[in-house]
Amino acid sequence: MDQERIFALHEFINGEVQNWFRCHVLHTNRDKQDWTFKEVLIGLYNHFVNVAMMQEAREAFQTTVYDARMGVQTFYKELIGHAQNMAMYLNEFTIWETFLDGIPAEMRRMLIHDNNLSPEVNTQRITISAALAAHKDIVNL
Repeated sequence: MDQERIFALHEFINGEVQNWFRCHVLHTNRDKQDWTFKEVLIGLYNHFVNVAMMQEAREAFQTTVYDARMGVQTFYKELIGHAQNMAMYLNEFTIWETFLDGIPAEMRRMLIHDNNLSPEVNTQRITISAALAAHKDIVNL
């Protein structure tokens, strides 16, 4: 039954997917000799879908921008959400560096210079709390 499904699947794929399928599933010199239908689907997912999702997560993380209407907490949560979708979760310092680079310069100055905060020393909770307060101060100016 699996072999029938595998051969039927071959009829519905093309391009790069078909090349992968021929090389890894059908080729006489393939590494894995006996494939189940489920294993073929998982192999295709891991090679094409999962890789694309990881790339999209990395690009989304790198292109996330601060929006004053949404606030610092939403900006931070978006960064964390994208980081969690990556194959390798970013270290905390990289996330904080991206966060600090992404917020407005005045807010960053308030956090680092006025509040003496540092991603190397302070927790995320303290930094976000200070950023929320800085956001309110900037809005009230």
